[in-house]
Amino acid sequence: MKPSTETSGNIGDPSGLSLKGPEIMPTLESQRTVSSLGFFMINVGMYVQLVAFIMGAQLYPALSPFSIVLTAALGNVLVWILLVLTGDIGLKHGIPYSVYVRAPFGYLGAHIPGLIRALPAIFWFGFQTWLGALAINEITKLLFGFDSLTLIIIIFGIFQIINTAMGINAIEKFDWVATPVLILTGLYIEYFLITKYNLTFSSFLVAGEGGFSFITAMAIMAGAQITMAVNISDITRFLKKGDDPSFGKLNRGSMHAQFWGLIIPMALFVFIGLTSGIATGEWNPITVMTTVFGDNPFVLVFVLGAFVVFAQVASNTGQNLMPPGYVFVNLFPKKIKYRDAVIAAGVIGLLIKPWAFAEFIPTILLVIACLLGPILGIMVSDYHLLRKRQLNLEDLYTPGGQYTYFKNFNPAAFIVFIPGILSGILVPDYAFFVSMIIGGLVYYLLMKYWIAKKYPQKELEV
Repeated sequence: MKPSTETSGNIGDPSGLSLKGPEIMPTLESQRTVSSLGFFMINVGMYVQLVAFIMGAQLYPALSPFSIVLTAALGNVLVWILLVLTGDIGLKHGIPYSVYVRAPFGYLGAHIPGLIRALPAIFWFGFQTWLGALAINEITKLLFGFDSLTLIIIIFGIFQIINTAMGINAIEKFDWVATPVLILTGLYIEYFLITKYNLTFSSFLVAGEGGFSFITAMAIMAGAQITMAVNISDITRFLKKGDDPSFGKLNRGSMHAQFWGLIIPMALFVFIGLTSGIATGEWNPITVMTTVFGDNPFVLVFVLGAFVVFAQVASNTGQNLMPPGYVFVNLFPKKIKYRDAVIAAGVIGLLIKPWAFAEFIPTILLVIACLLGPILGIMVSDYHLLRKRQLNLEDLYTPGGQYTYFKNFNPAAFIVFIPGILSGILVPDYAFFVSMIIGGLVYYLLMKYWIAKKYPQKELEV
């Protein structure tokens, strides 16, 4: 299909659907400017978060240090597999998540999984902006005696919104700076903790005291980053690609970029948090750094600025502002631009003050997991098992096409939410994974033996 910015018209479709817009059309070759190395930088920026530090510190001493690092590595191997599977959608077809989900959910139904991904991202943008602002506020108090957290939240939020609104190239350029700074700062923090508290190799050879199972810890580690597997195509659609469309060759660069950009940094920063837990017994990274480096203001400013602030900007732009940006564009593709959508998402994220709900984070995470799990299961089942990586791109942008299903909703996709959500509630520690597996299986059966017979899908007939 030749990308176009023209509207398709509504021939044979009375709904007046608007499905085309210049920023959600399949990317042209000229728009695919991100190299595998650049994608690696983006990945490190997205996945080096304070949450990795916090998880490493909080899981100790329930689990042994070795077990904690191993759960971080294994949990994120699962995330990596899912990222590669769903990233193929953007890499091969050049479409964002909000457009692809028209295939399994229907033209109007696609807005529901879009909003389910967008709303938590908006929440986390505001929450992480608050965390970064706390660090900046500590710096300004130390250097200038200036204390105005609200003003700093606003300024810090505006900076991130502008960076994201400028597009993938601006995000990549920032991450080229952020990635080496984050890695070097992390290694320095680790070195400083070990030397300051006289930790030795034997300090890490201790048994866990219990309280968390190994599998639960793996689920926690994976759950921190797995939401990106839902919409990673928003980024992979801008990657350079070769001429061979086979899965292995097409995704080779993406596989390496995401493996080394996710698993190694996550394991490293979990280990740094673990070291903090052993040395100080404290899990809050801002408190730890203020305490550990408090006698050296210049080092404290550098560490807080580099680690906390850079980490929040790098992760917020790719994980929490870009996704809702494309979702909002998909709602009104002829009326709203990506830039304006990102601004709207960012402003909402600050206005709702998500930091006021910090005590309800576990409940919020459970709800998000129960809703996003079935969506990811549906995506993998639909794209790889049913359609065999084939999509009818023309119909994705044409009202009245094959993805109309029942009044522009696919009943199979929405029925899946029922067992998916229930299974997640019954086993909350593994909510995302259980709902994902059950959701994908139920969707496959419903599509293959019911929906595809009633509403023929060209890709399934190949």
